[in-house]
Amino acid sequence: MTMRRWVDWVNVMLAGWLVGSPWLLASGDQLAAWSAWSVGAAIVMLALFAMYKVTLWGDAIALLLGAWLTASPWLLGFGGAARANAAIIGMLVVGYALWAMNLDSAADDGAVSNMYRRRAACTRA
Repeated sequence: MTMRRWVDWVNVMLAGWLVGSPWLLASGDQLAAWSAWSVGAAIVMLALFAMYKVTLWGDAIALLLGAWLTASPWLLGFGGAARANAAIIGMLVVGYALWAMNLDSAADDGAVSNMYRRRAACTRA
C-alpha cells in the first residue's frame, strides 16, 4: 500500500466516524447531525475518488471541507460533544489534505507529476 493510499483510507475512516457520530455521541442537535452527515459523505466520496485518480483539486476540496468542519460549530452555534467532534475531525481532515498535497508535490514519479508531464508533452506536439 502506497503512502498516498494510506492517507486516503484514513480520510475514509474519519468520514465514517463523522457520519456515525451523531448517533454514537447522541448530541441531539439536528443542525450538527446534518453538517456531520453531509460533510462526511463528501469526504468519503473525495477519498474514494482520490484512490482512483489523484487530483490537486480533490485535495483542495478536502481542505475546504475540513476548514468548514472546524469552523462549523461556531458558525452554526452547536456545542458540547458535537462541537469537539467537528473541530477535532475537521483539523485532522485539514492536516491529511495538506499531507496529501505534500505527497503529491514531492513525488517525482507520482500521478499528478505524470499528468502535468503528459499535458506539457501534448501542448508541445
